[in-house]
Amino acid sequence: MEKLFWGMVGGCTIAFGILLAIYLNQSGAFDSAQETAAESATEETQETQTDTAAVADGELPDDIMSLIEDSQGNYATAMRVFDDAQQEDEETGNGKSTSSGSTSTSSRTSGSASTEGSGTVSKSGSVDSSRNDSHEYFLETDASGSALTSNSASEESSEEESTEDTAQSTTEGDYKYDLYSDHAVITKYTGSAYTLDIPDTLGGQPITEIGASAFANSETLINVTMPDTVETIGKNAFKGCELLVKVDLSDDLTELGEGAFDSCERLTKISIPDGVTQIGDDTFNECTELITVTLPSTIESIGSNAFYDCEKMTLSKLPSELTEVGDESFYNCTAMTLSKLPSYIEEIGESAFEGCVGITAIKLPSTLEKLGNRAFYGCTGITELTIKSGIGAIPEEAFADCTGITEVEIPKSVISIGDSAFSGCTALADVSITKYTLSIGDSAFANCIFTDVTINSKCSYKSNSFPFELTDDNYY
Repeated sequence: MEKLFWGMVGGCTIAFGILLAIYLNQSGAFDSAQETAAESATEETQETQTDTAAVADGELPDDIMSLIEDSQGNYATAMRVFDDAQQEDEETGNGKSTSSGSTSTSSRTSGSASTEGSGTVSKSGSVDSSRNDSHEYFLETDASGSALTSNSASEESSEEESTEDTAQSTTEGDYKYDLYSDHAVITKYTGSAYTLDIPDTLGGQPITEIGASAFANSETLINVTMPDTVETIGKNAFKGCELLVKVDLSDDLTELGEGAFDSCERLTKISIPDGVTQIGDDTFNECTELITVTLPSTIESIGSNAFYDCEKMTLSKLPSELTEVGDESFYNCTAMTLSKLPSYIEEIGESAFEGCVGITAIKLPSTLEKLGNRAFYGCTGITELTIKSGIGAIPEEAFADCTGITEVEIPKSVISIGDSAFSGCTALADVSITKYTLSIGDSAFANCIFTDVTINSKCSYKSNSFPFELTDDNYY
């Protein structure tokens, strides 16, 4: 192929020389034998003066320019023929096109080379001076025809893969950990200390995470202090540490995993730092000795069973940003002394506050979208209940056995009142229900003491929905 290329280049050069010779002969550069020496000298002098003047002006005669342009056009055509031939050879030999070949083929046309300006032709058929000026133009591919830039990209990709940060599992003292290029993760504590200060670094890298179950079921830990480098506490990290009384969390903590302190029965105090936005399921489940809990305003959700059966917890205020309380989150937290809910709460799960007898007042805001069954079941300390327009239903047993409630006004947004919703509210003497409520369930107000109520005449209800039998006088 290379021989073909240089043969074409040589042929074009010879053709150019012949055409130039013919022109010079026609212009009188070669005198016939019949011309006199004097005439020849005179004409030669005149032609030299003319050509010199033209060159001095930066121009060449039109016929010379035409010959040059034709020659360059032929040369450019030769370049393209050579490139096409090379591509065809590669496709025949390899059975497939290379990355650079496919690009060139798609951009070429089958006709003669187009010329403009200097007359040279690029890959796409437009002028590209570098193609005729340098033969290195044709050396942009390697021996296999693959683009060198593709090889470079492949090398970069390989380099990225080789530098991917992978963990190296190792041990130092009482700690097993995964070591990365810029941090370490504790995977298991094997020591037997009573009081433990977790180190800042392991393997020369900062400890950023306490891994899942890393300290779980320790039989000795009583007091733990963790460094501020820790950002994450994994799932069940300290679960079942029966002797654990106190934990000082990292100020930079942002993630507190599910069940992190599940069943730490002797844990008495915990302060959650500001960076945490969620308390996961079972985080402090059955921490029966937990008394003092500090929750930052940044908390947006509290998961199911998060504080289940924390009966000594004296929590008096929920985070202002809280929007979701999961099922049984505060089940049987009898020492809670809430007087109001956050203003923007959207969801309260089933039995979320069941048995929280220390709650004195509840105001369901207009932002509330879902209220679970038995949400406030048995909250005997509630004396004030306000339900703002927004929620669509009062679910089953939502306020059952709340013996301190004396009055309730059902807003127009409530379409249905579920079975036993207010059953056993033995102090409930005044009930107001709008005409927009169209369904009242079984025993909805059973054992209440009010004696009069007005409902929509089209409202569906059961014979035992109210503590007395309704008549036509009870309809709107």
